[in-house]
Amino acid sequence: MAPRSPESRQDFIARLRERAAAGDDEIRFGRHHFTHAACREDDVWRIRRLEFSQADADAFREEHGMFMPENAEAISKPTTLVLEAASLDDLVSQILDGPWPL
Repeated sequence: MAPRSPESRQDFIARLRERAAAGDDEIRFGRHHFTHAACREDDVWRIRRLEFSQADADAFREEHGMFMPENAEAISKPTTLVLEAASLDDLVSQILDGPWPL
């Protein structure tokens, strides 16, 4: 998959609010490839880093006959905690006050 155009902080916040209102519990973001996810977990919002294991990569390679860097985004899962917020508005405030992208 070709890299996507970088998403501005404001564009991500708009997409985050839209997807959260639609009931989505995981909204991925990053520069050219998604590297993080905003996750709603028990009504708490968390930003988690997207990561994959070597075992995940090996399983993908076994199933598809290849593994390219672009495939990492598809098999990555939200793992390491980066930010936590009690509400979506609090998460947006932290995103606005912090470095972009995370």
